[in-house]
Amino acid sequence: MAVSTTSATTSSITESTFTQMSTMDIVYVTVTTVSSSLSVIGCIVIIGAHVAYRMLRTTGRAMLVQLSIADMLTALGNILGVLWYLFLDSAMLNRSKVYCSIQSAWTIFSSNASFFWTVAIALTLCWAIISNRPTTADRYWAIFMIVCWGVPALVTVIALSCDVLGYDPNLHQASWCWIDPEADNSLFWTFFTGKAWELSACLLTVVLYSAIKISLFRHRAKNKAIASNRKSRRDVIHEANVKLTFVPLVFIMLRIWGTVRFLIGFIDHQYASSSEAFWVVPLQGFGDSIQGFANFVIYCFFTETFRKRLFSCCCGNCDAKISSSENAHSHSSRPAAVSAIKVVSPENDVNM
Repeated sequence: MAVSTTSATTSSITESTFTQMSTMDIVYVTVTTVSSSLSVIGCIVIIGAHVAYRMLRTTGRAMLVQLSIADMLTALGNILGVLWYLFLDSAMLNRSKVYCSIQSAWTIFSSNASFFWTVAIALTLCWAIISNRPTTADRYWAIFMIVCWGVPALVTVIALSCDVLGYDPNLHQASWCWIDPEADNSLFWTFFTGKAWELSACLLTVVLYSAIKISLFRHRAKNKAIASNRKSRRDVIHEANVKLTFVPLVFIMLRIWGTVRFLIGFIDHQYASSSEAFWVVPLQGFGDSIQGFANFVIYCFFTETFRKRLFSCCCGNCDAKISSSENAHSHSSRPAAVSAIKVVSPENDVNM
């Protein structure tokens, strides 16, 4: 009977909450929940393939797994943010400071870890291709782990210890917890806990991937006269070039909406807090939540070799077919730039 009563109460609260929400708020909740769920699924596929199939375990893929873990945590944290919005004034949460702080700390840590791993992947790929050293990720793996997880953890702990996490009760639109606007130096904390790292990641991603594309372009121009039996190598570089165009573009296009909302709030807080600024809310909910699924699409679904290997593994021929493929590739004397792509880039089966 108690379970039935609790279920009925929860159902009543949920129905009442949705009745009170505007159309755009419902759009925000739906878009954020769906995009977060897709990200979780995409990240699980990436992580699952890495765990299940030994021959897919390369350092490049391991870096993608770390990024996927961060993106999955971000998606789950955003779902917690949706629950916060839905049940903010209910008996379940009752504007709980503890819940808000947990959700804020969760997303601060995971989002910053995602930024760091995104830059780490770009940095590794750039160094490997330009310096012709495809084993860079192996040599500095411990450093990547310490920096990409340690710095976000330190930032989160500092924010928690200074008690600056919270929410803006004056917002007339859907939102989740982050920095309490009443906290001292709230603008500094918004930069320190997220925006500074996000903007830096966007800038570095564009610079590093531009350097990679320039390097690949020079390599392709230098080898235009290569014999036809090396066409496959040029195809690999061409595929890498195409995808390298989308990596920073997708990252920026998805993350830009949170920055747009932040800038609107910084320039005109009254407008940003009003219902007139509702248009940016679903866009931020989508962009901040879908990154994990976008990585799956770019790094896995649109990578032919990964698809073939994954399908082969699903059909029970994983080790045989992958070993055969690896042997075939290992006996070809490819240029160092192509080897770098094979080892560390998101443009091939072993990439991020």
